Amino acid sequence: MDDSLTSRRWLGSVIAQDSRLQIVGMAGSAHQAREIIKATEPDILTLDIEMPGMDGLEFLTHLMRLRPMPVVMLASGIWGENAVAKRAMEIGAVACLSKPQFPTKESMNALCDNIFAAATGQHIASPKPESCGTEFADKILLIGASTGGVAAIETLLASLGDADIPPIVIAQHMPQQYLMSFARRLDRLGTHDVKLSSDGMRLAPGHIRIAPSLGHQTCVAWHNSAWHIQEVARQPDQTYCPSVDVLFGSAVPWADRTGAVILTGLGNDGANGMLSLRKQGARTLAQSEESCVVYGMPNAAMSMDASEDEAPIDSIGLDILTAMRGLKSKAATP
Repeated sequence: MDDSLTSRRWLGSVIAQDSRLQIVGMAGSAHQAREIIKATEPDILTLDIEMPGMDGLEFLTHLMRLRPMPVVMLASGIWGENAVAKRAMEIGAVACLSKPQFPTKESMNALCDNIFAAATGQHIASPKPESCGTEFADKILLIGASTGGVAAIETLLASLGDADIPPIVIAQHMPQQYLMSFARRLDRLGTHDVKLSSDGMRLAPGHIRIAPSLGHQTCVAWHNSAWHIQEVARQPDQTYCPSVDVLFGSAVPWADRTGAVILTGLGNDGANGMLSLRKQGARTLAQSEESCVVYGMPNAAMSMDASEDEAPIDSIGLDILTAMRGLKSKAATP
C-alpha cells in the first residue's frame, strides 16, 4: 500500500519479476487497502509510512487488532533505527525497510527476499547469541498452553531473563497468523532467540521455538548429538494443531533429559503426554490454579498425577530449570 502511483507501479514491477511472489492488489489509501484485504486475504502486506487520511502507523494499529498479518513497512531513506520504525515494530510490523535509493539488481533482490521471508515466517531481525552453557547441552524443555497462554508464556520467559536455558519448544493453541506475530513479539522482548519451528530445524541451548499451526504436528527428536524438530502429519482424531500431547509424547524416548510444563488452557491437551513423560523420568510441572486464566489443562495433568507439582506463573520457569539440573541422561541415543 502506497499513496504514490509511481511508487506502487515501481514496487509492483519489482515483485512481479520474482517467481515466489504474486501481487493480488495495490492500494493508494487505507479504504482501498481494507477492501483488497477483505477480497483477496493476502499472505503479506507492504505498507508505506506516509498515507493520505490515515498514516501507516494508524492503519497498522487497526490491522493488527482486527486482522493480524505479516506487514513490511517501507519508507524512503535510512530509517530502520528511527523512532517511527521502532514504533511500527512494537505495533507488529515484521520489518521496516528503506526503499532502495539506487534500484540495482542486488537491492531489488534483497527487497524481494525480505518480503518472501516475512510472508513465510522466516524473517530474522537480528541474530541473538546461543547460550554457551553446558549443563543443558543435551536437555530440552517442552511447554504447552491454550487459553490465556500468550500472557503466561511471556511472563514465564521474562522470568528467565538472560539465564542459560535448554532449547525450549512451545505448543500454544492459536491460528498461524497469530503465532507468527507472537513469535516475533517474544523475539523482540527477550534476550533469547525466538522463531517459529520448521521441519528438520536443529535446536541448541538458548533457542526458543514456537510450533506452527499448518496441518502438521510438531515433534522433537534427539539425533546426531542435538535436538531437532520433526513434523508429522496431523491425524483425523487430533483436535488441536499444534497438539501438546503430540509434542510431549514425541520426547518420551528421551524423557530422562526432558522437562515439561503445562500452562493455562481449556480442556486436557497435554495431560496424557505429560504422564507418559513422567513415568519415564521427565521432570514435570503445572501452572497453579490461582495464576491461571483457565485451570483446565493444568488441572487435568494434576488429576492424572502427570505433574509432579504446580507453581505460580512467575516462578514456574526457574522452578522447572532447577528440577532439570538433576536430570542425568542414561544413554546417548544416536
